Amino acid sequence: MKKMLLFVCAVLACFSLHAQYFCTVEGTELHYVNYDEAGQSVSNETATVSFVGRNDGKVTACYINKIVTNKLKNNTSYTRFDWSYDGNQTVCAEDLVYGPYIDSDSDPDKYDTAARTAMREELKYKGDNSFVLKEHAEGGESMPDRSYALIVKMLKNEITISGAAYMGEEQISTTAGKFDCIKITYLKRTKVVLKSTTHRVTEWYAEGIGLVKSESYDMKGKPAGKTLLVKIVK
Repeated sequence: MKKMLLFVCAVLACFSLHAQYFCTVEGTELHYVNYDEAGQSVSNETATVSFVGRNDGKVTACYINKIVTNKLKNNTSYTRFDWSYDGNQTVCAEDLVYGPYIDSDSDPDKYDTAARTAMREELKYKGDNSFVLKEHAEGGESMPDRSYALIVKMLKNEITISGAAYMGEEQISTTAGKFDCIKITYLKRTKVVLKSTTHRVTEWYAEGIGLVKSESYDMKGKPAGKTLLVKIVK
């Protein structure tokens, strides 16, 4: 019974009274399923809250995401998300060089500012992929455009996020529970060498959790993929 109560308290702590859109309980696992355009599961993703810091009123957290892709021989990859909350807004940035760092058989425990800087230079990373989530933002309020580029598998990838806006609040139900979310939408243009694709992406974020759901569509309105939070484990 005591273990069960501790588990419940830890999970509830993810839904803290703070307005940050990420979990602040180290060790918590957020389990996702990624789907393709046909609605078929293509990979399972686990985001582990690996570090939480508090300093001068600012809260930070690091999610290490492990992605296991179905039907592939070398099917495991990693990425990292860095979160912060200053009492007013949440900032999130995916660390796009963490995955290549792990793929190079480097020691995860030695991944620091110097290692990140070296990998950014090696992959010629430029730009800024961070985004801001304001608590209780009004529907229709715009978000800043952003763009970034890096070398992926010897090919230059250029990503531009434009037309982003808050769409108000909406409750989302999944097998992980019911979540009151802030909803955002944006256009994501990806250019690899000379080929460009553009998708309309809609995402839902819950306070104390992070991403709950993401959907993308091509410019003709056809589904292009989906991500769904399915379980929370401590």
